[in-house]
Amino acid sequence: MFVAFAAFSLLVGGFGLSNVASAKGGSEVPVAVDSVSKEEIERIVDRRLEDIMRRTPQNTPPTDFTNMPVRGLGQTNQSQQRIQGGSGDWVTGGSVLEGGRTVYAKPFVRAPKTIVGGYIDFTISDCNNAGSRDCSEGLEFDQERFVPFFYSQVTDRLSVAAEVEIEHGGPQSNQGDGDIKIEFATMDYRFEDWLNLRGGIILIPMGRFNLVHDSPLNDLPLRPMVSRLIIPSTFAESGIGFFGTVYPTQLSKVDYEFYVTQGFDGGSSATGGATFGEGGYRGNRGSFKTDNNENKAIVSRISVSPILGIEVAGSVHHGKWDDERDHYMTIWAVDGLIQRGPFELLGEAAWTRIGGGSKNVAAVNGTPPKRMAGYYVQGNYHFMPDFLKQAAPTYFGDSSTFTAVVRWGEADTNTQRSGNVNDLQRLTLGFNFRPVEDSVLKFAWTFNDHKDDPQSRNGWQMSMSTYF
Repeated sequence: MFVAFAAFSLLVGGFGLSNVASAKGGSEVPVAVDSVSKEEIERIVDRRLEDIMRRTPQNTPPTDFTNMPVRGLGQTNQSQQRIQGGSGDWVTGGSVLEGGRTVYAKPFVRAPKTIVGGYIDFTISDCNNAGSRDCSEGLEFDQERFVPFFYSQVTDRLSVAAEVEIEHGGPQSNQGDGDIKIEFATMDYRFEDWLNLRGGIILIPMGRFNLVHDSPLNDLPLRPMVSRLIIPSTFAESGIGFFGTVYPTQLSKVDYEFYVTQGFDGGSSATGGATFGEGGYRGNRGSFKTDNNENKAIVSRISVSPILGIEVAGSVHHGKWDDERDHYMTIWAVDGLIQRGPFELLGEAAWTRIGGGSKNVAAVNGTPPKRMAGYYVQGNYHFMPDFLKQAAPTYFGDSSTFTAVVRWGEADTNTQRSGNVNDLQRLTLGFNFRPVEDSVLKFAWTFNDHKDDPQSRNGWQMSMSTYF
């Protein structure tokens, strides 16, 4: 009896119910255990073992993923069989992993819906003297960024987006001087155009440049100094909140974003804010995982476009920076854009006030500056001579564009003290060519003025950048 029961369990769990049914006359109706004899079980087991021995092994993964028998979201492939016992109760058996194919048991394999893209940029630079931000002395080549982008429309209302930034070849580059990090990673749920929920690592809506910082979008190789020192682009924080768009008229719109985030981590105010200094606060961007003071920051941006081609916006970031929760830090920013034909005028300005700060930063180690400020103004002129399109249409098409650029910017990471090493002014003259809108070859010359040092630090930059 024990041998019969063991053989029957192996038959049901490993070989399937259909064989029992076929042995009883071809019906696939569940069969009562008591109605199957020992001889029938042994005969079916022998026949199934012979079939298995004759079967050709199939170790290669399937190439047609659309026909994979994935049963449910994220489940392993299972073959569920049920047998009705003599008491009338149903028994579950035969939960079978499908060998090497189990790794394909993912919902996105069955129904692919994720888009993968990104951008890449490569920079060449040369400055006549060392010591200026973004302008090292001597000729340098830099594979500055490789940024894969992922987007998935999970449902008609739920979407996921993320960027992974690989800088300077990553941390495993030849000299280990690169970096890999999540630039942003968010889940969005749309209720209406004016109301969307967002959670994750959020690209902080401070100013204009941080939201459109991708290299292929910008017309100069270097980022504005205010977007490096005062608004520490790329600026992202863990948080949750809402965003949306309202259309007051057919030609106007209002965009808003509002989030609660981890905020900055400036260290302990009892020791003077150990990680602060006059180098800005890029190093004080908060952790994506933990909050140093359990006091959340509030971030908001409102943008108004009264007519096509004009946009003005204001932003604020406010929260406590120190471990003891004694001091607030607030950043205000305004930005704008005017487009008329081939001309563009854009810019932004930002101001910071830091509680617990001092104008005499050098007097106490680590004490943060009390005030910082910076801005930039940029003018663009887009053009494409007709004779080039006629002479070389394969190189200069309808979507090709030249752009002449001029930018003036200033940044001061301690506005209350003279002689600050980051009290900077920069004039940039640039020229670029876009064979298509998403790809650009840029050239620029920068004139860098350090107010604490009259030594000139001027140089040129060239970059190649494209979306893919």
